[in-house]
Amino acid sequence: MKYKNDNEKLKIIREQMPATLKVHYLNNGTNGPLPKVTADAIQKEAEKEFLEGRYLPFISELYENMDITRKLLAEIVGASYEEIALTQSTTEALNIVLWGINWQSGDEVITTNIDHTSVIAPLAQVKARRGITVKYVSVKYGEEYNEDKFLLNVKKMITPRTRMLVVPHVSFATGMTFPIKKLVDMCHEHNVMVMVDGAQGAGAVSTNMHELGVDFYAIAGRKWLLGPEGIGALYIAKDRISEVDPTFISPCTIKNRHDIDINSPYIIPAPFAARYQIATAMYTPTLLGFQKSLEYLINDVGVDWATNRIAKLSKYVRELICDLPGVEIITPAGTEAGFMHFKVKGWEPSELCKILNEKKFMVRPVPKQHLPAPIRISTGFYVTEEELRLFADALKEIITK
Repeated sequence: MKYKNDNEKLKIIREQMPATLKVHYLNNGTNGPLPKVTADAIQKEAEKEFLEGRYLPFISELYENMDITRKLLAEIVGASYEEIALTQSTTEALNIVLWGINWQSGDEVITTNIDHTSVIAPLAQVKARRGITVKYVSVKYGEEYNEDKFLLNVKKMITPRTRMLVVPHVSFATGMTFPIKKLVDMCHEHNVMVMVDGAQGAGAVSTNMHELGVDFYAIAGRKWLLGPEGIGALYIAKDRISEVDPTFISPCTIKNRHDIDINSPYIIPAPFAARYQIATAMYTPTLLGFQKSLEYLINDVGVDWATNRIAKLSKYVRELICDLPGVEIITPAGTEAGFMHFKVKGWEPSELCKILNEKKFMVRPVPKQHLPAPIRISTGFYVTEEELRLFADALKEIITK
């Protein structure tokens, strides 16, 4: 779709996502607002299934739509669709890789002290069952973060037993964007695989898997890609597929499912990343809704326009609030993606968020166990500069009373 200018574009986009008109939608990092085309597709398919039933031909249609969706995702993240597997969430994508590696006792995995529970919890289980060693590299925040020191600290942790580095693309805890390309180059020099938790990356920052060189990248559907709950994806580089065995096997994960020899203990996996898709009967309304969200981002919004605007708005928030009394910016300058994290001296983040929510500014606190546990504002591409100024004014009024 062509627009006269960005103001017209933004107005039409917001009309197509009515939730952005009801509140100041500043929590995209939890769930993005649904575009109208997405909601319509979900409703239409759900009504069709209700009125007409669900019958055998839907399986072939389902697989066809799964492939269409994989191709759209591949276009957005700079990959081949053969390297994309659809999952139910980022967490599932991370688990597919972590349980699919043939770990040996004593193997090492490096991760960070600001990772999400979706990384920490599976690693704890793999450690308990497979005897691996998990090493945590500390990541500073705010003015204390120094990229060179961080990279050096990671390098110092690598040993001949290190097999994988797991890092976020964008930290949900501090809002910083990690130097993924530099980490990949360094790790690959030592034959260390890199898996990226991209829950807050895909759709928020410009992402090209082949340029970054990552081995694995977990994707959320419901956040910056504006899809419904219950869908995500895994990128796995073609040359790593042979190193990750499918943990769960279903008719969806094997080749020629109807020609399988039921008396044989052997199967032929589905081609490339499709072997990791365990949803034999993925909920079609969710799938079609996600497909429409991806088409909307590509054809109506423009992925480059969206990611550029997201970062610009995040930096604008910094300018607006950095000098307010008691405000400490957590997100290191120059690492902004779709978040700006901050704390206010003397204020409990959850209490301050509650007051802001009551004023229709939808922000959230980071859970206490994930230090430094700040307040998080998400700057989706649909947010206006005026909304951010109103947010800054409201924050100032609250904390200076």
